[in-house]
Amino acid sequence: MTTTQLEVEPGSCTSSVLQTLAPYETVEGWPAGKLLFRESESPRGVYVLLSGEVDLLFSSRSGQAKPLRIAEAGQILGLSCVVSGRQHDCSATARSSVVTGFIAKDKFLSLLDENPALWFSILQMLSTDINSCYDCMRTLTATR
Repeated sequence: MTTTQLEVEPGSCTSSVLQTLAPYETVEGWPAGKLLFRESESPRGVYVLLSGEVDLLFSSRSGQAKPLRIAEAGQILGLSCVVSGRQHDCSATARSSVVTGFIAKDKFLSLLDENPALWFSILQMLSTDINSCYDCMRTLTATR
């Protein structure tokens, strides 16, 4: 396994979480255009985005793919679905070539159980994601 340095602010919540998870990651490279996971599939685990960008897309009611956001290095993809036990609420496709650190769902959940302080940091990350979604919703305009 190789390690990849992320440009994350030292001492930040994200930095400490990423350092804690790093020894358990299986590092994988993905070419641009490669699907990491599909909306409505059961999550296999979480993907720590070590480098590159990933497009997160969701299906509208009409079935058309709509952009949700672009994930960048330092973000954990599939986090809320693994923690909640729900299916993926979006699809993740490599926008550029990317490197991820993958941690299987069972291993990730046991890491949380073994490290109670990690739960608090994960909850902070999820809260940040929720607030980001609210910010995006505020900028949407109604269409008929």
